[in-house]
Amino acid sequence: MPSLLRNSPRLARHLALAALPVTLPAQPAPTAAPNIRAYLPAIEHYIAQQMQRNRMPGVAVAIVSHDSVIYARGFGTDGFGASVTERTGFVLGSMSKSVTALAVMQLAERNLLELDAPAQRYLPWFRVADAGASARITVRQLLHHTSGIPTNAPRAIGASRTLTDQVRALAHVTLNNAPGVVHEYASPNYLVLGAIVEVVSGRSYASYVQASIFSPLEMRDSHVEQTVAHDRAHPGRLSSGHVYVFGFPVVRTLPHEGDRLPTAALISSAADMGRFLVAQLRTDSSALLSAAGFAQMHAGGAPSNGFSYAFGWRDGTIASEHAVHHGGIVPNFRGKMVMFPERRLGVVVLTNVSSAIPWPIAPTSHVMADDIAAALIGVTPPEPSDTHRWLFGAIGTAMLLVILNQLRGLLKVVRGRSSGVRASRAGIISIVLDIAFVAAVAFVIPRVAGLSWTALLLGAPDVAWWLIIVATLSLASVAVRLVRRV
Repeated sequence: MPSLLRNSPRLARHLALAALPVTLPAQPAPTAAPNIRAYLPAIEHYIAQQMQRNRMPGVAVAIVSHDSVIYARGFGTDGFGASVTERTGFVLGSMSKSVTALAVMQLAERNLLELDAPAQRYLPWFRVADAGASARITVRQLLHHTSGIPTNAPRAIGASRTLTDQVRALAHVTLNNAPGVVHEYASPNYLVLGAIVEVVSGRSYASYVQASIFSPLEMRDSHVEQTVAHDRAHPGRLSSGHVYVFGFPVVRTLPHEGDRLPTAALISSAADMGRFLVAQLRTDSSALLSAAGFAQMHAGGAPSNGFSYAFGWRDGTIASEHAVHHGGIVPNFRGKMVMFPERRLGVVVLTNVSSAIPWPIAPTSHVMADDIAAALIGVTPPEPSDTHRWLFGAIGTAMLLVILNQLRGLLKVVRGRSSGVRASRAGIISIVLDIAFVAAVAFVIPRVAGLSWTALLLGAPDVAWWLIIVATLSLASVAVRLVRRV
């Protein structure tokens, strides 16, 4: 940690400052447990260590206790040369789903929609490949990810695509399961919900969220348009995102996905998401939503691996404590929210670095959120490991060895003088294997990863270019063999 502080004077100043409260004017006076602040030095030390070990450019954290945000602070830099603050903007990724679920619940409480009604009641044109299944998918199933829509369902393409285009792209999708049977996390579920919000409310999803959620909670740093978030004069301006390239963060600002706001593209700050958690942890009803409505949102209804999915939240345990939580991952941002409802404690961690490939890095922001939440109930934060560096180092070395081996093989083919039936058969087998490998790189691997080549190049350039190089070397080997045979 000392080396990190020497190299980051702004971070050192941040760690030296006492935590300042962020007041919510509309909320009751805070009733925070007196020992929460005693954990802050250990938490800040843990954050600094995680940033150093995992080469994280910027992090923002907010901690909520009862009816107020008692701590909100930024660490590191935003990629534009400025310090990250509690008001710096981050792309929320799948944390956007909790906002969409809240919008749906608001409309349900106003009797404008029914949770168990078919989605086609509100979107008559919505369908998947099976017409019968299309008619059976309900709003509740979309909220629970039990509609049967697959995780890797195709997306709409085109520069001017809209939310409606994304939903219409599901028209030829074959469901993985019958509606209402199995939980399969799939972002398109919340795109359909966003389209329902638009039809039922009579306004765009962005306009509805801004007016009915962000404004009432005074979330002034939360945005639905990246152009606003990029205003450098705005205190809540958007940080640049970063992608890991062989374990090192590289600035990468990706196009804003305005067509995917309901599931992955809302923008907010740690301070604002703290306000959002305060609203979620209220024990009384409010103009935003009734207490019963929030309880329904947080109650798991779709069992999965280690948790039960609720409405835009996961209902499970962290540090042996009942927790309601949700993370968000996009290629250049990651974050997570954690709540202990019975203790009325909450934590949000936002980071400005990620990767399009879920491996080899664990979602560090998720680990940080869990560990900080556990620290609030007396669990000592663990010492961060160097696994991140070792993994990236090992994978980078493996990539280099594969390329060197292919170059060696290509050189051997170029110099080859072998002949005879056995050599001929071996050559044919090698040609077939190389062609199969190139086809796998071009089509199979992106499909399995659920990423287009554009997404790979933008979000995981090290992996993408390695695949391109090894595929090119295989094609060169095929070409040399074919020329020799001719």
